[in-house]
Amino acid sequence: MEMIMVRPGKLLTKIAAFTVASLAYGSAMASTFLGEIPVGYSDNVFQIGQGTSSVVININAFGTRDTALCAFCNSAYTDNFTVSLFDQTGTLLKSVNAANYLYYNMFSSSHGFGAGPIRIAVPKGAATLEIVSHLSIVGLLGSDGHQLGFGNLFISSDGSIAAATPIPSSLPLLATGLFALGLVAWRRKRKALSPSTTRGSASGAFQAA
Repeated sequence: MEMIMVRPGKLLTKIAAFTVASLAYGSAMASTFLGEIPVGYSDNVFQIGQGTSSVVININAFGTRDTALCAFCNSAYTDNFTVSLFDQTGTLLKSVNAANYLYYNMFSSSHGFGAGPIRIAVPKGAATLEIVSHLSIVGLLGSDGHQLGFGNLFISSDGSIAAATPIPSSLPLLATGLFALGLVAWRRKRKALSPSTTRGSASGAFQAA
């Protein structure tokens, strides 16, 4: 997933701050994920490696303030998200609720409670990390001048982490179609080589002679 960098300097500063905050929580992280999450509801699933003991998660949004807002009106993003950890059988091992919130206007800016990265201890045997997000963005514009429609998701881990890739819904349909075409071709070939067809061809050749 690609990130739209609205303010490169500001974004790099935020990323650097996140990295420093992550390292402050504990040992140096061995694996980092950086991607996007859409506005509204989203369900994000990741595979984590054996031996992972902690993850640090941050969700935020970067954009230019919409000039159509009044001077005292707030640009804001807020996300109430749930982090769940499962073992290989799908059994829930741990679930944590968190919130990120930031607002600012022409004169001030403020972080709400819970803003910034959160650290979660990973229980032994965890294999899957799920982040259910409910992101809301108001009064922030993307690089195209339209309302920003995504936020940034940062995950650091002291073990390996990778986004789980679900099977696209079109693949089973494609496989079914290919199987059907193969079956039709096999039946045609079998019919062409059937004994009745062979005897008929031989009888016609004898009469012609």
